Amino acid sequence: MLNVFKKSNTYSISKSRTLMKHSYAMFKKRQKKLSPDTIAEFEKIYTSLDDALLAKDKEQASKLAKELEVLSNSHLKKNLFEYTFELIIALVLALLIATVVRQVWFELYEIPTGSMRPTFEEQDRLTVTKTAFGINIPFMTDHFYFDPDLVQRTSVVIFSGDGIDLPDTDGRYFWIFPAKKRYIKRLIGKPGDTLYFYGGKIYGIDKNGEVITDFENAPWMNHLEHIPFLSFEGRPQNISQSEVIFKQMNNPVGRIIDKKYRGVVGQIFVDGKWVDDDPTAQDKPHDQIISYSDFYGIKNFAMARLLDKKQLEITQGIDTDNLEDGVLYLELAHHPSLTYPQPLLDPISQRQQTIINSQRTVIPLKQEHLDRILENMYTARFVVKNNHATRYSPDQVVFSRFSPRVTGVEDGTYEFYFGKGYTVGLGGILSSLPEDNALYSKSPENIQKIYNLGIDLLTIKNPGIGNQNNFPHRYAYFRNGDFYLLGQPILNKDDPVLKTFVEREKVRAESSLPRRPYIPFIDDGAPVKDGELDVDFIKTFGVTVPEDHYLVLGDNHAMSADSRYFGFVPRGNLEGAPSLIIWPPGERWGFPLQKPYPVFTFPRLVVWSIFAVIAIVAFGYFQCSKKRRIFPKGR
Repeated sequence: MLNVFKKSNTYSISKSRTLMKHSYAMFKKRQKKLSPDTIAEFEKIYTSLDDALLAKDKEQASKLAKELEVLSNSHLKKNLFEYTFELIIALVLALLIATVVRQVWFELYEIPTGSMRPTFEEQDRLTVTKTAFGINIPFMTDHFYFDPDLVQRTSVVIFSGDGIDLPDTDGRYFWIFPAKKRYIKRLIGKPGDTLYFYGGKIYGIDKNGEVITDFENAPWMNHLEHIPFLSFEGRPQNISQSEVIFKQMNNPVGRIIDKKYRGVVGQIFVDGKWVDDDPTAQDKPHDQIISYSDFYGIKNFAMARLLDKKQLEITQGIDTDNLEDGVLYLELAHHPSLTYPQPLLDPISQRQQTIINSQRTVIPLKQEHLDRILENMYTARFVVKNNHATRYSPDQVVFSRFSPRVTGVEDGTYEFYFGKGYTVGLGGILSSLPEDNALYSKSPENIQKIYNLGIDLLTIKNPGIGNQNNFPHRYAYFRNGDFYLLGQPILNKDDPVLKTFVEREKVRAESSLPRRPYIPFIDDGAPVKDGELDVDFIKTFGVTVPEDHYLVLGDNHAMSADSRYFGFVPRGNLEGAPSLIIWPPGERWGFPLQKPYPVFTFPRLVVWSIFAVIAIVAFGYFQCSKKRRIFPKGR
């Protein structure tokens, strides 16, 4: 019986042609080492096989290709060196082409850290277009073409770390070609923009003095909050044993000088010169920068942590007179100053690092406020092992003596966001924690622990006698009279607790001594005048983006090294933008939360056209090669 499923031993026309091309290439290299009879035998088969291929005689071509295969294995066999050399050349060529494609056209990108949460999370896989606003020069930090009008505020950008003031920016493409690491942030400011921070939001004017409207009512911005600093010190730089400069946005804005005849002097950098920091007038209207906390809206924000009754009693610098009872107490550090309160030596590291002191106050919280905090809690992604926790790292998870202890939680990887806890499985896939999980406990002790450990997950952030100034990266602010933590209103303006706090702040400020002034932490209001944005105020107190540079911020303000840390991104460093989240599956899959980039742009059409032409030419050459002789007659 005939087996109709029996695999045919006849080579296809394509395979026969490939065998002949490969054999003929080797024949030309080794021809001088072959005998005249062997050369004649090869030429006879080449001529016949070429004729069969042109005639598309599959059976005859297959028969001759097999004969040629046997003959080639006998006389044209490669040695190990040739195999290795050809393999290396092929790999390098393939990697070179892939690298050019990744730098000029598109690439796949994996998110390594949580700096862009909740838009992008650790282990997310993205497709990234490199033609969103320019045509990149391969292996260089520059563009063949760049259209600044295509760069969009509130959209996300990918940029090179070349020349950026960050550690360890060197990397490699495919572990071979030297390259700079790429970073992903949200683009907030364009050249000439001036920006000011209030209420977790950003207000700004462009280089022409026009109000920037990109931040208003954008759905991809509504779930984000923005803070103008990571810490009050920003980036301290020790100039000498007697001088320390503090940078915000990587701009020098303050310094402390130990002048032996005057003691420690705090100064701020205003209009190109150093002037004495004057915190005494902060609570009075002024139309120029007079104190460190005036810069960029720093005074509108406080660093926050939760204290219990015992910790409140041992915490220094807090006025507890007539303070109401609370389940826990929210300690706020606000209005940092280079003059009063005086700078302090870091009591934890003992590295002689000067840190900026600040005003302190406390809000007593009830259980309903704590429940609201837990309902909006977020943390870094963290790993639990043997009842200890540490921050997740894509490289190596490290536990130390500062790793906090957790009980009742199984070993694994976890995260909290928007008040919901998750376990993190293979490939970053999330599964909701059951409601009875210990992390959901509404006990004050649990809420205090999770809040104070915050993004850092280090016990040195816990309040105590030895670390009065070591706050976690948790921030508080007012917005339109409401009091915000974790990006949500925890106390509304009509809450009796908040009303009492505001009144107490005002009384405390009025009763403070001239040489020991207290600046109240109350709502100064948005930079608005007569119902419109106060342009003059923004120009005076905001941060201005230099020409040919851009300001970028991470969506996760508490753990993002962004423009607040390294300054502004040069235009040449902008490389592209994310297009799609392709992993993991879930509600975030698909287009990321950003202002959509146009589909058809000049740089995109140019690059697409170039690759299309290359593909058409290659296809045409391949098709034409089928109609040409491989072995020339008459040779």
